[in-house]
This record gives sequence, structure tokens and C-alpha cells, in this order.
Amino acid sequence: MDEKKIGFLDHLEELRRRILISILLVLTFSIVGFIFAGRIIDAIITIGKLDATYFFAPIEAFTAQFKIALFFGFTVAFPFLLYQVWAFIGPGLTGTEQKISLTFILSGVILFMIGIAFGYFIIIPYGLMFLFSFTSDNVQPLMNISKYLNFFVWCMLGTGILFQLPLIVFSLIKLGIVDAKTISRHRAEAIVGIMILCAVITPTGDFFTLLLISIPLVLLFEIGILAARLTTRKKNIKAHDH
Repeated sequence: MDEKKIGFLDHLEELRRRILISILLVLTFSIVGFIFAGRIIDAIITIGKLDATYFFAPIEAFTAQFKIALFFGFTVAFPFLLYQVWAFIGPGLTGTEQKISLTFILSGVILFMIGIAFGYFIIIPYGLMFLFSFTSDNVQPLMNISKYLNFFVWCMLGTGILFQLPLIVFSLIKLGIVDAKTISRHRAEAIVGIMILCAVITPTGDFFTLLLISIPLVLLFEIGILAARLTTRKKNIKAHDH
């Protein structure tokens, strides 16, 4: 009982250490983000093809910089945070499980970064271009900085999360929770589900932006199924040879 108690306390101490490291990482990168917050906000305004944004409360300009600093800190720290998770659970896994889990984490980080890049270079500029096409001489945008940053952050995080879809599909098939043939047979329902998910997560709510993000997601969904089929087929061939 004493050995179990010591082992449990060691695990708690390790968990506390990993959480502290994670918080310090986010804080450190957030401080860096705050230093360059003005330049980052300028880049965010430029990518949206806006002349300027406005704040309607004395503290709003400061909170905008603080918000973007936290977003920068979390985004840059994200790969390191995932590593902290892996470093905590890794010692309890076998060598093969460690390699597989590390591969999945790296794949998740790459897909997250691709999703963020897609949101920054595609969704935000083209989504705003579509939405601003409804302006007229009597209806002109007066963009509030807080609302614009909320839109920006949700677009970036939303696309980053949505781009995890192929990894999720691949994992479900590899774990045997679902079958590739079953998913393929219900492809139409899956595509509808993807579009609903895109509509819920992305903040624009317009059909053009929905199509803009759902089309690459459907392609990624198909890639996830194909990758799972190929790896399963290779595994079956090896098992048959043995």
C-alpha cells in the first residue's frame, strides 16, 4: 500500500510539473505576443483588407492586444503542450505505442498548423470579401476591433480544430471502432455532418464560407479513409504472409 501511495504521489508530482511547464510556456509566448501585439493586429487588419478598426471603450484597445497576445501564446505553445501530454503518458506505454502516439501527435500538430494557415490566407480574406460585397453607399462597415478579433480567433481556431478530421477518421478506423466500408457506404451522411460541423464552429454563418471550408475538409475526410484502408491492407498482407 505504501509503494502504491508513493507511486501515486510521484504521478501527481509529475502531473503538477507538466502543468506548470505548460502554463509557463503559454505565459512566455504570450509575453512575446504582447510585445509584438501591435504588429500582429496590423497584419490581421491587413489580411482582412480593412483600412482601420475602431474601439468604443477606453480599455478596449488594451484588451484587444491582451487577447491577441494570449492567442499567439497558445498557438505557438500548442506543439509543446501536446509534447507535455505525451511526456506524461509516454512512460506508461510500450515502445511501439510510444512511436505510434508520437506520430499521431506530430500529425495533429501539422494538421492544426495547416488549418490555421488555411483560415488566415483563405477563409478570412475571401470570407470577408464575400460578406463585404453586400455593402452599399448607405451601408458601410465600421469594424469594431473586439468583434473583428473574435471573428479572427474563432476562424483560426475553428479551422485548426476542423482540420483534425482526417486524423480522427483514421484513428477510428485503425482502432476498429468503425469500418472503412461502413463510412464509405454512408459518405453522403458524413458530408452533411461535416457541413453542419463547419457551420457550428466557423463564425461567419454564410453559405460561401461554408463551402470554402467544407470542400477541403471533405477531401481530407477521403484522405483519412484512404490512408486507413492502405495501412489496414498492408497489415492484412503481412499477417497473411506470416
